[in-house]
Amino acid sequence: MFSYKNGRYMTRAIADCLHMEIQKLLWDLIDHGRKQGEKLDYLQVFELEKRENQQRIIHRQEVPERKREWLITLKSTPPAQGTVWCIDDETHQTMLFPSDY
Repeated sequence: MFSYKNGRYMTRAIADCLHMEIQKLLWDLIDHGRKQGEKLDYLQVFELEKRENQQRIIHRQEVPERKREWLITLKSTPPAQGTVWCIDDETHQTMLFPSDY
């Protein structure tokens, strides 16, 4: 799942409400896991929280079960709050809010 050959898309809500720096960061976390040889589930879940001036990201998946946490200082945007999903249906990859589903 989440191979480079697939196109990447986002919903209108993601484009309008989630800063590009954070979008790129989430795709980069998926790519990093893939490069490390991790088996990625079709659904990647990111929980975003503000932690002072830093972005806290909890990245998880169900199969195989995995949970990682990061605390990142963003360069050009304030931290975001909320949950973001990235779904790979083997023809393309989509970043969306759960409410977009």
